[in-house]
Amino acid sequence: AFTGFVAKASTGDDLYRRGLYTQWRRTGHYPTFATFDAPSREFCLVSRERSNTPLQALAMLNDKVFVEAAQAIGRRVVAMETTIDGRIERAFELALAREPEQDEARVLREVYDEAYAVAIDDPDGAMALATIPIGPLPEGVQVEVAAAMTVVGNVILNLDEFISRE
Repeated sequence: AFTGFVAKASTGDDLYRRGLYTQWRRTGHYPTFATFDAPSREFCLVSRERSNTPLQALAMLNDKVFVEAAQAIGRRVVAMETTIDGRIERAFELALAREPEQDEARVLREVYDEAYAVAIDDPDGAMALATIPIGPLPEGVQVEVAAAMTVVGNVILNLDEFISRE
């Protein structure tokens, strides 16, 4: 059975310890796998059914694993690019292996601007969003920028194009 996540932000060797020791049994598998309709492993399957449910969207937006992935994308593009639009375009390319269309880039820029404004108004919330569970920010990275890029990364990771293979 799944033992849960570490409640505090971890650093060093124990950051990924819970993921390493996750047990997967035939009769009851990892909860996130069940949310995404993973087969039970009792039988071999050639192909899986494709589904898209609200519960999957909630998992992609709120599960610590996906939030950590969004944080990592945000930090990576902040280190790679200097402009906001360049960061958004790079994050999109990293996740989807294509450039964003003009409308997609515009919407993501609006998401960034709104998240940045919220981060300015709520510095404690911005710090939590930018650092938990992945850990402290690299030197020189503004908390508001990291939090806003985490939100953008989270939106990109929640796109149907990212979740499902066509």
